[in-house]
Amino acid sequence: MHLTKPLFFFLLICSLSANSQIKIGDNPQNIDPSSILELESTTRAFVINRVTTAQMNAIVPIEGAMVYNTDIQCLHYYDGANWLNLCEALGLTITNNPVIHADTTIAITRVDNNINIEVDSITGLQIVDRSIRAADIAGSAINGSFHIQNRSVPLIKLIPSAVPNQIIKTNAAGTDAIWANPAPSPIAFGKANGGTALKLFGATSIVGSSGIYTVTLAAARPSSDYIVQLTAAGGTNIITVNNQGPSFFIVQIQDPSGGFVPNADWHFTVFDN
Repeated sequence: MHLTKPLFFFLLICSLSANSQIKIGDNPQNIDPSSILELESTTRAFVINRVTTAQMNAIVPIEGAMVYNTDIQCLHYYDGANWLNLCEALGLTITNNPVIHADTTIAITRVDNNINIEVDSITGLQIVDRSIRAADIAGSAINGSFHIQNRSVPLIKLIPSAVPNQIIKTNAAGTDAIWANPAPSPIAFGKANGGTALKLFGATSIVGSSGIYTVTLAAARPSSDYIVQLTAAGGTNIITVNNQGPSFFIVQIQDPSGGFVPNADWHFTVFDN
């Protein structure tokens, strides 16, 4: 069979093209050995074929085919059975619905294409016990007026004092709470009118007259240096301890001029020193 020259060259070109690589754009002489088709340009773009949804659905291509859907404005690819939208193919959604804890921790707000993510609330459910220490909290960052609910801190959360039987009180400046010794409990107290006892606790009797009275304690103290606090009604009377021993003390009540007052109402309280 005789072939003309034009037909021979056409068949030769087709044969070479079937086994060659194609480079389109800049530097066509440089093509990577692994490329079957390579595009290169810094001033032009590769544009995939553009179709409507109806036109896309009319196509039944092979798996891996791609088109740009102009109705949805997104690339689609064919997985062998369906056209899949690349903008939704991952199926990812953003939600602030709580998964582990009952309370929502993250607040998500979307305005158009902008998504804002910020802390919504943090409760005890999200905080592991003993995970927040003093080094993590700035001084005065937590105060009882705003940040701590009443009765929300039980005794087990307070570091105990190394000294037994102490109480929590403010310091002298009123700026901090400190452990301190409690006020001493009274060992005796009472009320009297002159030498007549009206009420007694820790004492057995009050005897005397004319402004001088002896109080006998129910239990003798280890020494005579216990503390006696005295008050007298009227505001102008002066009441003092004249003498005291382990089991008694003597009170005298005088007016400002030095005279004894026989029928004043007076009170006493006794503390161990």
